[in-house]
Amino acid sequence: MNDLAKFNMTDTAIATLANQYMPLAIKSVEDSEGYELVRNARLVVKSHRVAVEKVRVELKKDALEFGRKVDGEARRLTAMLEPIESHLAKEENAYNAAKEAIRNAARLKAEAEAKAVADAEAARLKAIADAEAAALKAAQDAENERLRIEREKLDAERAAMEAERATEAARLKEAQDKIDADRRVIEAEQKRLSDIEVARQREIDNERIRKEAAEKARIETEARIAREAIEEDQRLAAIDAAKAKAEALQPAHDQILAIAEKVNRIDVPSAKNRTEDEQVAFDSVVLVIDGAVEAIKKIAKSLVST
Repeated sequence: MNDLAKFNMTDTAIATLANQYMPLAIKSVEDSEGYELVRNARLVVKSHRVAVEKVRVELKKDALEFGRKVDGEARRLTAMLEPIESHLAKEENAYNAAKEAIRNAARLKAEAEAKAVADAEAARLKAIADAEAAALKAAQDAENERLRIEREKLDAERAAMEAERATEAARLKEAQDKIDADRRVIEAEQKRLSDIEVARQREIDNERIRKEAAEKARIETEARIAREAIEEDQRLAAIDAAKAKAEALQPAHDQILAIAEKVNRIDVPSAKNRTEDEQVAFDSVVLVIDGAVEAIKKIAKSLVST
């Protein structure tokens, strides 16, 4: 049995679909029946295309060469189905676009009508506000005139009071000037005496600071000498302890070095006719031995290092 027959989709069947569905068209946005026919037909064609793809995937699993045949047949069948599906989708999309245009037109009309109502109400309210503003302005003008007359009367009274106040201010200023002169003399004497006292107190403070600094320096020097003596004792004690530890561990150090020497003397045989892999293996053994020797020596050194 020809495996390609598993597609179960003949050219005749596709031609039948084309003859049946390609003439379909949506006449207008009110043609809901035509829309349903186009949509259902598109879904049928899509189901055939999806079925072809599923068979292609199933058949292609057997062998790469057969997979190429399956891909070719699938592309051929898909190429025949896609124009039908594209035509039907185009009709369906045009229907949906027309429906959306009608909805948008209705929305814009409703918005325009609402705006017209709002504009009319705004105009009415503005006329009322303008009339109230005119009446308020007339009342305000009358009040402003009354206030102007009252202000002129107050200005005249204020001018008379200012003249009387200026005379009194001149008399008070003369008296204050004399008081200020006397106060400046007293303040100058007080400042002279204060400066003398400040200078005396500053000298006392400076002497105290010098004595405190000298005493602090003496105490810090003695503390530093004592601290350095303690640190030196601790350093010498640490050195003695490290030396004692190193001497106690010297036998173990020598024994570990002897182990390193034995490992270093391990003989790795050489040969001329080894394969490359064999030579790499023997070279790796040499590297391991050298590394082991160095590691053992470091262990021995760590026992006696101070």
